[in-house]
Amino acid sequence: MYAEGVMALDRRQFVAAAAGSLGLVACGRLVAAPFVPARDPQVVAFAPGGTLLATGCSGLTDSTFPPRPHPDVRKCGVVAVWDVHSGKRLFRWETFGDLTKLAFSPDGTLLAAARLFETDDGLALHEVRVWDLTTGRQTKSLDRCHSFDFSPDGRQLAVLSRSKCALYDVKDWAKETLVKPLGGAVSVAFSADGLSLVGVVRDAGKYRLRLTSIAATASALKGPAANGPAEAGEPPAPRESLPLEEPFYRVAVAPDGSLLATGHDGGNLVVWEAATLDIRSRLKTGERGLAHPFFSPDARLLAAGCQENGDVVIWNLADRQEVGRFTFEKGALRTYQSRPEGAPFRPERDPTRFCFSPDGEAILVGAYGGILRATSGGQELRRFGD
Repeated sequence: MYAEGVMALDRRQFVAAAAGSLGLVACGRLVAAPFVPARDPQVVAFAPGGTLLATGCSGLTDSTFPPRPHPDVRKCGVVAVWDVHSGKRLFRWETFGDLTKLAFSPDGTLLAAARLFETDDGLALHEVRVWDLTTGRQTKSLDRCHSFDFSPDGRQLAVLSRSKCALYDVKDWAKETLVKPLGGAVSVAFSADGLSLVGVVRDAGKYRLRLTSIAATASALKGPAANGPAEAGEPPAPRESLPLEEPFYRVAVAPDGSLLATGHDGGNLVVWEAATLDIRSRLKTGERGLAHPFFSPDARLLAAGCQENGDVVIWNLADRQEVGRFTFEKGALRTYQSRPEGAPFRPERDPTRFCFSPDGEAILVGAYGGILRATSGGQELRRFGD
């Protein structure tokens, strides 16, 4: 069912992967592999080749400062990489806090995760961490950052902090561009063509989408200004959507670049025109929880996972007809540091807990330790977890 992987391992990489399949690779060192009851991941991701996937379970700290993962393997956070066909674990890393996003780079050589964590006295220690899958080692840690996205060509990583949106070159991690219109956004995503960034921003107590051209931003920051230094230049005004009263935390981008989708409480979805940010349509799952939208790789289907119970609804975008509905009895989302109901920034409510496989034939859901089900018919294909 799955395409052959595009990420071939040489001898050294094979040794590292083999060690990881026994649970021996963690944070670049050799450790024992304890038995751990399967936990439901808060985040999941598929590698582009379709032969690997990743799961991430949020977890507690050891109650010290600086914080470290909880010594009890049943309580600490864990990010793991799995072989799809055999179900074997290839890599395992320990962490802590609430994981909100997990994603492979387009060439499958990197894996990144976003983590939210605050100390008891309110010190924010959010982080975006990147691992090199050819070695199993951490390659970059971006402190005080809460959201990220890989560019479609895999060359750049967009990262959000409390006040900035920055683009990094993943080869040398040199900071390339500050995207000022998206500074302090809730989340960020590249457009399908990689020429723009779209973010979820909070504006005057309301939430909206904001789309800005990367080239225009870079030109304004680096080029000469007519009446002052280069830094005085300003990019053209970004395009914005209508503001919405209710908060939302993430935007899904259709692979063909035509549509965007956002998920909202009460099982509601809004589908937007990607070019204009005009509302195209609205869909309802019939579930009570916050809906998490995700597109199929061919952009033919739009699915939504319910963060309250894990259930998934699938629509055909051509006629907006429901074509599938999967139910999970044990799919409730658990967070470790859920913020107050009235807090404006609560991305832990909408982690990336659902995704299609690269060929679109299966859906991966963070329930039952991580479960893979066929898109057509819903047959269970495999479960992942210790």
